[in-house]
Amino acid sequence: MIKSTFHTHSRFDDGYEELEVYITAALDKNFQVYGFSGHAPVNFESIWHIKHEHLDEYISTTKQLKEKYKDRIEIYTGLETDYFDGCIDWRDKRGIDYTIGAVHFLIDENTGNFLLIDGTVEEFENTLKRFSNDIHALFRAYFSRIRDMLMKMTPNIIAHLDIIRKNNANNAFFNEEDSIYREEIMKTLEIISLTNTIVEVNTGGISRGYVKTPYPSKWILEACRDMNIPIMLNSDSHHPDNIDFYFDEAIELLKSIGINKQRILCRNEWCDVGL
Repeated sequence: MIKSTFHTHSRFDDGYEELEVYITAALDKNFQVYGFSGHAPVNFESIWHIKHEHLDEYISTTKQLKEKYKDRIEIYTGLETDYFDGCIDWRDKRGIDYTIGAVHFLIDENTGNFLLIDGTVEEFENTLKRFSNDIHALFRAYFSRIRDMLMKMTPNIIAHLDIIRKNNANNAFFNEEDSIYREEIMKTLEIISLTNTIVEVNTGGISRGYVKTPYPSKWILEACRDMNIPIMLNSDSHHPDNIDFYFDEAIELLKSIGINKQRILCRNEWCDVGL
């Protein structure tokens, strides 16, 4: 097995510590491949995205680390890119090796306000209210945005596909058996299967105490297996201590359902490696 993660954050966005601190932690934990994926700059004020004026420093710092540690670990430079109307396409940015596409929020067409999907319980409740408390309407809006991203700005990797369940402990807002929910996810997986996009198995929601299982849920991973959709194990870490959080358990879960490989960047090429 090649130990790796491609979804990580640092002090450049909403994580902690300098980039090199993450690399030394990765070496201590026997990683062979490590990818940085800071939140890409956006065209509005934000405290959790890389600032436009700091992007070149982020890229140059990762480049320096690639050279410094080239005999000990492979390092890649990525961006986690938000998809919304008017967003910037970062896929061809010089120095960027890959993108992780994400929908963290929707935009209210009437007010222009941001409607958070990946927020607090209160923020999610506010988002749901903007859909007249119709959870099915919210399902359709969220997953249709993801499908739009897949078709118009296809990323290499799709982030936390079902993050809409982040605040859904004890089925607070919906049941995953809901037919509309499952229909929206299956429609989305059909598009993913056509784009060759990798579905990440994200343990970040567990490390931050929001959920007890990785994104996406087991039944979605089983569908990925059946549809030959490649997966990738990522920590979505915001602190060096969490770069391999829940990895052993996630690998055990994947193997239990017959997934024995993941797709990663290795020697500058996308390849399938054993778990």
